[in-house]
Amino acid sequence: MFRKAALAATVMLACGCGAGWHRPATASTGALPPRQQVQVSQAGSAVRWQAVRVSGDSVSGIPFLRPITCDSCRTALPRATVDSIRLGSPVAGFWKTVGLITGTFVLAGLIYCWQGCFPT
Repeated sequence: MFRKAALAATVMLACGCGAGWHRPATASTGALPPRQQVQVSQAGSAVRWQAVRVSGDSVSGIPFLRPITCDSCRTALPRATVDSIRLGSPVAGFWKTVGLITGTFVLAGLIYCWQGCFPT
């Protein structure tokens, strides 16, 4: 019983980590929030951009390692060649992972203390 519960908890916690990449509900045109990270897939490869602008015929953005003010860094792809667009937040995924690891150690410490302080 304990093993099944531990396995289920591990799977649920592992799903909580990560960037939370998801497809936008609608494929609208316009500018996304400047700090929104976007993964654009084309011909089997993906690039990660920020400050993305979607128009009727193209998708453009700035590579996520460049400052969002770098307009000379902006790259564009024809919209017809883009396979998919996904939105995510790798920074939030990092902090979720830090919280998960910290919470696991705190929980293990509480279980250890509970067993030592209140023997059954």
